[in-house]
Amino acid sequence: MIYTVTFNPSVDYVVRLKEFEMGALNRSSDTAKYTGGKGINVSRILNELGVETTALGFVGGFTGDFIESTLSKSGIKNDFLRVEGDTRINVKLKTDEETEINGAGPIITDDDLAKLEDQLKSLNESDHVVFAGSVPSNHKDVYEFLSSLLHERNIGFSIDTEGQKLVSTLKYHPYLIKPNDVELEEIVGCKLSTQEERINACRELLAQGASNVLLTLGSGGALFVNTDTVYHMPSPPGTLKNSVGAGDSTVAGFIGKKGSGLEAQLRYAVASGSATAFNDDLAKRADIERLVGKIELQSIEEVK
Repeated sequence: MIYTVTFNPSVDYVVRLKEFEMGALNRSSDTAKYTGGKGINVSRILNELGVETTALGFVGGFTGDFIESTLSKSGIKNDFLRVEGDTRINVKLKTDEETEINGAGPIITDDDLAKLEDQLKSLNESDHVVFAGSVPSNHKDVYEFLSSLLHERNIGFSIDTEGQKLVSTLKYHPYLIKPNDVELEEIVGCKLSTQEERINACRELLAQGASNVLLTLGSGGALFVNTDTVYHMPSPPGTLKNSVGAGDSTVAGFIGKKGSGLEAQLRYAVASGSATAFNDDLAKRADIERLVGKIELQSIEEVK
């Protein structure tokens, strides 16, 4: 079973209008509500790919009810912990430019965190955990702590977060990390202008303990680096509609095809991320499958 952990889920309220005028009454042309949060996005794409998944994390209030009921109706197992306060609402304003207003989530107490720890302690070595997204301000070291807990129990995990929150987990050997270009530059502390510089920066993270690094490059596709192989995967042709959730979809495509061979994992990773980028919401399975055969794997280097 693949478990995802989302500390700060959201209800994403998408508002579309032809143009936005500051300080005036604006009327939307269309609105939609989606379950949000990076780990939840991973579970949604895994479910589309027919991979069994359970979404973990913290929800509260009427917005938390919406998330639980929406995922359950979609056939996605979830075992969220209820907390005081309401799960946040994020407003995604889509006009000629995309503007986001992200709400603040509820407080996660030490007791709440202890319940999540108990959930993870109940897993076994055949399970895999995906940590994704931000963490509560009062628990900044929580990914490091939970990664050590899983490592002690020989339970594999992957992580998609930024900065020190990511670096602190590397000594526990995550199966996959997925920084983007900006996040990688922040970690290594310098501008990365060439492919060689990006590859070397990824290798720094491998040296610290990561098993696989999948670097997303936006319209430039993705770069994959491990101790054996380096691949570049250009983005397939398409029109960008939605940048939200594309990275999470990439993670899901790679993890969901674990055991099918590296080339299949990479094709599904880039196809999943691209399919989401080309849709208003997260990709559907048919969207992903249409792109899989169009993903080109350019082998840059094989280390013997």
